[in-house]
Amino acid sequence: MPEYQDIYDIHRNLTGRTVQRGKTRKADEFILVVHLLLFDKQGRFLVQKRVKNKASWPDMWDISLGGIAQSGDDSRSAVMREAEEELGLHLDFTDTEPIFSFRNYNIWDDYWIAQIDSEHLELKLQPEEVAEAKWVTKPEWETLLQTHQVIPYMFQWTLFELYEKHFPGTRIFPFGSPAEIRGALFDMDGLLLDTERVCSETWDKAAELVGFADVQRAKMACLGLNHDSTVDFFEKTYGKDFDYQNFLDTARTLTKEALAQNLPVKEGASEILQFLKEKGVKLALASSTREVTVRKQLEKAGLLQYFDAVITGDMVQNGKPNPEIFQKACHALNLEPETCITFEDSINGIRSAYRAKTYPIHIPDIQPENQETIALSWKKFPSLTDAKKFLEKIL
Repeated sequence: MPEYQDIYDIHRNLTGRTVQRGKTRKADEFILVVHLLLFDKQGRFLVQKRVKNKASWPDMWDISLGGIAQSGDDSRSAVMREAEEELGLHLDFTDTEPIFSFRNYNIWDDYWIAQIDSEHLELKLQPEEVAEAKWVTKPEWETLLQTHQVIPYMFQWTLFELYEKHFPGTRIFPFGSPAEIRGALFDMDGLLLDTERVCSETWDKAAELVGFADVQRAKMACLGLNHDSTVDFFEKTYGKDFDYQNFLDTARTLTKEALAQNLPVKEGASEILQFLKEKGVKLALASSTREVTVRKQLEKAGLLQYFDAVITGDMVQNGKPNPEIFQKACHALNLEPETCITFEDSINGIRSAYRAKTYPIHIPDIQPENQETIALSWKKFPSLTDAKKFLEKIL
């Protein structure tokens, strides 16, 4: 039976077309190829030697695994299938992403990284493809490189540094992974409390009452901002002729009334705070909302008890995306930013956490991820519950 691959465009969008494996593709038609960098718990790297009669790169050492994604595969399902077919390994990549990706001629290349326990492990190799496989240390890998026995990759001399710096990780982050997690900083609205959706609705109602037509743009721009920064946005964007104070006061009143009736708590909020507390991680709340509101809402939600420090929008001169609020949170915990992870839902919050030199974890809410949040975030999870599952593996 012939194999088929899905065709992607130059922006990595699925086109709905397929191509038979090995057939010629047009210049603007791309397929997906996945690779695996597999290490064991001793820090050794798995390499494969291609058979001597292989059409390409015969009798040369290669990285752990590589294969073409079949039609219907995404990157994750493809690398899991290839690991089982080529090595006999059942690997779970549910909570991770490729460590890096790039476009190469007619191919989208995804590189994944994983670590396994190699003790008593028997690999299932494909004799028609692989002559030999072995685990190598960094010096042994460099010897293979120096003697030109390895298929050349652009990252080959930094392969072990990629593992040491970025595992466990979802992708390459400019500052690697924290050597130790001693503190965790949390935003509140849209992260711990499902208040952003309530505010979105009340802003819509307030806009209708005062005749403000551009509310959708304003809502997205002001997510994560404190009061002063929000006022500054309205002044610069709509001019002083617009009665922004009337609009904001109306929205605040409607929001207060709505939240008095129902204060929704995000899935997994109390569970992740309890888990981190039990692990001895110091916790700080860093919210752009005013202190009186923050403490009242956290108390009502039963979450205030978990925090060692509370820093709010009226305690800083410069609101998010300025890093001041997270810098103050780290100082309040008496911790260096490099030892702290930060949970945020908004673009401005991720910007602030990154600039503060912490490790941002993005939990998107009503504002979807974009290229900037992907680049600035150490991790991204769909919920706090998923984030907790990851932290349980590394703490």
